[in-house]
Amino acid sequence: MVAGDAELSKQSASMSDMATLYVRNVPAELYAELQRWAAESGQSINAVVLDALEQEAVRRQSDAEFERALAKLKQYPPLVGPPWPEDIIREHRYGREPGLGD
Repeated sequence: MVAGDAELSKQSASMSDMATLYVRNVPAELYAELQRWAAESGQSINAVVLDALEQEAVRRQSDAEFERALAKLKQYPPLVGPPWPEDIIREHRYGREPGLGD
């Protein structure tokens, strides 16, 4: 989708079967910030808010995918590598055979 197409779809949202969202109790400082963003980008406040909501939805979806992948990885046992040199020295120093652990 091209930037122009995205803007067109957001502006024509009321002509399709999209939901209407009303937001109440927006703090004055936040509304002023939204107005500034809209002026800087040459968009309406509605388009700026839709962009922000869309970016947050994508971020949350990405976070959820990451959490699912992490949970899947946690199912596997941890990899155990060779002992560290410091561990071998410590074990030797305290009278245990290297590599046998505690």
